[in-house]
Amino acid sequence: MTQSNAGSPVSQTHELDAHMLELERRISDLQQQMARDAAEMERLRIRADSNERAVGILRALADNIPDWVFVKDRNHRYRFVNKAYAASLQMHPDDMLGKDDIELGFPEYNVKGDPERGIRGFWADDRQVMESGEPLIIPRDVATLNGKEHIFFTSKLPLKDGDRHIWGVLVLCHDVTDQQEALEAKRQSMEHEALIAAQQAAIRELSTPLIPVADGVVVMPIVGTVESMRALQIMETLLTGIAQYRAHTALLDITGVKVIDTQIAAALVRAAQSARLLGTDVILTGISPEVAQTLVHIGADLSALKTHSSLQRGIAYALRRQR
Repeated sequence: MTQSNAGSPVSQTHELDAHMLELERRISDLQQQMARDAAEMERLRIRADSNERAVGILRALADNIPDWVFVKDRNHRYRFVNKAYAASLQMHPDDMLGKDDIELGFPEYNVKGDPERGIRGFWADDRQVMESGEPLIIPRDVATLNGKEHIFFTSKLPLKDGDRHIWGVLVLCHDVTDQQEALEAKRQSMEHEALIAAQQAAIRELSTPLIPVADGVVVMPIVGTVESMRALQIMETLLTGIAQYRAHTALLDITGVKVIDTQIAAALVRAAQSARLLGTDVILTGISPEVAQTLVHIGADLSALKTHSSLQRGIAYALRRQR
C-alpha cells in the first residue's frame, strides 16, 4: 500500500511558499492602495489649501471695497457679509450671519415690498434670481438706512453647489445716492435756469415791443434803461419787425427813457443805419427838453434819424408820407 506524501516536508514547503506569495501580493496591493490614498489626501489637502487661500483672497477683496457684498440663502438669511455692509448698519459681520433683513432692522416695505409705493422688495428680487437662475440688475434699488433713504445700483447673482443646485444669491450694492441727488439738483437747476431764461425773454419782448400802427408803419416804444444787451435786443426786434411787416417807416419812441447817454445814442444810430439798409426810414419821437440837451452835450450824431417831440406827431408824419 502506497503511503500519501500530502503531509510530507516537501508538500508543506510548497504550501508555505504559496501562502507567502499571496501575503506578499496582498501587502503590495495594500501598499499601492495606501500610496493612492496618500496621493488623494495630498490632492485634497492642496485643494483645501487652495480653496482656503481663494476664500481669503475673496474675503480680503470684499472687505476692502466700499460697496456692499453679501450672500443670502434660500431663507433670506445672511451667510456672508463684508465689512462695508456691516459698518453701514453699525454691526460686526459675524453678528449679521444667520439673520434676515427684517431682523437687521430694515423696514418691512423695503424687504417684502409695497405695491402702492412701487417697491418690489428685497425678497422678491432674491426669489426671482434663485428661481430663474439668471442674474438681476436693479439700477434704482431703494433702501432706508438709519432713517435715510438710499439709492443703490444692485447686482444679484445665483449661487450653485457642486450638483448645480441653486442654494443662495450673491449681492453687490453700489450706493449712488450722492450721484442721484447731484443729478436731481442739476436737473432742477437747469429747469430753474430755463424758467429764468424764458422769463427774461418774455420781459425783453415786453420791454421792446414792436407795434404795427398802419400798413408799412411800425412803432417801438422804449422804456427804462438801455444797456448793451437790451440795445442788441432792440436792433434784432426792429429789423425782424421791419422784415415781417414790410415796414417803410419805423418809429422809435423814447418818451419812457429818462436818462440817455452816449451808449444809448450810439445804439439808436446803429438801429437807424441798419433799418435804412432795408429801405426803412427811422423816426425818433418823444424827445424831452432834458434829453435833447443831453444829446447836444454829448455830441450825438443823429443825422440819420428824423425826430419829433411826441409819438403822436411822429405817427401823423408817417401817415402823411404814406398818403
